[in-house]
Amino acid sequence: MDNRPIKDVGENRVVSRFRALASGTLGSEIVVGPGDDAAVINPGQGRLLLLTCDMMVQDVHFRWEWASPHQVGWKAMVQNLSDIAAMGGEPTAAVASLAAPGDLSEEVAAGIAEGLVAAASRYGTALVGGDLVGSPGPVAVDVAIMGWVERERLLLRRGAGPGDALLVTGHLGAAAAGLAAREQRLEEAEGSLLGEAIRAHHEPHPRLAEARAIASTAKATAMMDLSDGLADDLPRLCQQSGVGAHVRSEKIPLARECSLVASRLGLNDLRMAVSGGEDYELLFTAPPGAVGEIQAALSDLGDRRATVIGEIVEEEEVIVLDADGGEMALGKGFDHFAGPATERNDD
Repeated sequence: MDNRPIKDVGENRVVSRFRALASGTLGSEIVVGPGDDAAVINPGQGRLLLLTCDMMVQDVHFRWEWASPHQVGWKAMVQNLSDIAAMGGEPTAAVASLAAPGDLSEEVAAGIAEGLVAAASRYGTALVGGDLVGSPGPVAVDVAIMGWVERERLLLRRGAGPGDALLVTGHLGAAAAGLAAREQRLEEAEGSLLGEAIRAHHEPHPRLAEARAIASTAKATAMMDLSDGLADDLPRLCQQSGVGAHVRSEKIPLARECSLVASRLGLNDLRMAVSGGEDYELLFTAPPGAVGEIQAALSDLGDRRATVIGEIVEEEEVIVLDADGGEMALGKGFDHFAGPATERNDD
């Protein structure tokens, strides 16, 4: 038995032990257990059931000095909706629990609930129950969400193969820029890129429509959402698929908000974008010949597209190449126990 604290052994190791213990409880109806964005269950009715949960904790994932109660509730729901999107699914119902000290005002509790309901309603999901418990603090909001996906449209983190193109939807780094702006107390101007960055951090949106469009082509081979940042999430996808990846740094689509904030703070925008979490964009793979069909499916949604940022390789390592072909460090994404608390989330 290793009695070292979690902060020393690392989040991933502890999660791996949980997965190993849980594997002994899985029945034949469990198609996918711990290790992906959501569990997959076969209820024997033609469609697969998706089930996932995620928690937000005060001073780890949010701070009251920055976020409103509505924003806390909204984000708690969205991070779960994003996990359903990562599987190619449709969300249906959610339950939410709130642990709070007795001196939390009714107005704040109601604001969290309003945010939960607003996000659920926006994306066609019902909030059907939950729990309220007393706690000495801090405030914690836990959401569990259920969805479904057609068997033929199910996308997992495993399935990527050598030669597949590696793609991301949207642009990366806006949420990380918003967090940096809050931490450094940059002044927000309404309608400015800085304001957009802060909103991206507090009020993200799941890529449900994009995920369904990608899944409808039946051409993607693996997919996950970017919650902890490309630096952490891409190695997870590669590990699950038993492959590696070569990423072209100049192909990574950087959000304008990220470039602006990085410039203001004297930071590297690429590093901010790949190590920052909570973009909730989709990271996926597909055969090169299928990219055009996937792009066409996304274009049917309007101004939506995905960018090819690299390729999957057989060697099980992730390498980032600069414009001259030299290797560069991808950086490190978020680990709950690796350092000081910040405002980011796990998978």
